[in-house]
Amino acid sequence: ERVTLEPGVVIDTREGPVWLEDGVAVRAFTRLAGPAHVGRGTTVLGGPLSAVSVGPVCKVHGEVEESVLLGYANKAHDGFLGHAYVGRWVNLGALTTNSDLKNNYGPVRLWTPEGEVDTGALKLGCLIGDHVKTAIGTLLNTGTVVGAGANLFGPGPPPKYVPPFRWGTGPEAGVYDLDRFLATAEAVMARRNVTMTAGQRAVLRAAWELARQAG
Repeated sequence: ERVTLEPGVVIDTREGPVWLEDGVAVRAFTRLAGPAHVGRGTTVLGGPLSAVSVGPVCKVHGEVEESVLLGYANKAHDGFLGHAYVGRWVNLGALTTNSDLKNNYGPVRLWTPEGEVDTGALKLGCLIGDHVKTAIGTLLNTGTVVGAGANLFGPGPPPKYVPPFRWGTGPEAGVYDLDRFLATAEAVMARRNVTMTAGQRAVLRAAWELARQAG
């Protein structure tokens, strides 16, 4: 119900169904290929999207392929997102792009708490935690893992593992101040008419403290 499709939208169901939840708006010059699911209140702002699962109240633009956006994520500008997993309340700056295929076409290696593992996958983009922000033009290598609450900016691509609540990615990178992080998160949520609860604040505070203990 209340789905808006502007002129110039192409929906391709040859490879699978396309499910648009209530209140979805699809702007002109979008090509949406199934299988795909777009959550309630999400706006698709243009570009080719295929085999995607997009949660509620997102803004999505650009080339997105075989990716999951959990909800309340903002990718409102150009940039490629492929074989990626994006948490809630993430904001991807304009032209943020991830690689999902190595130059030698070999399997992608991925950081885990127990060490790097060979995934055996030919294509694997990035895994991004909740409340992550990326600067304009951020480039993410294959198999990049970004911890929750990280704010990515600085010279060159971020490392393949960015710890939670990291402030910057260069030699001068530090820890995102807890009070500043919480204030920003609260402001971001308010823009989507969501109020941060005391429970959510407590969970984020506990996550920040665990990240500090882990170093």
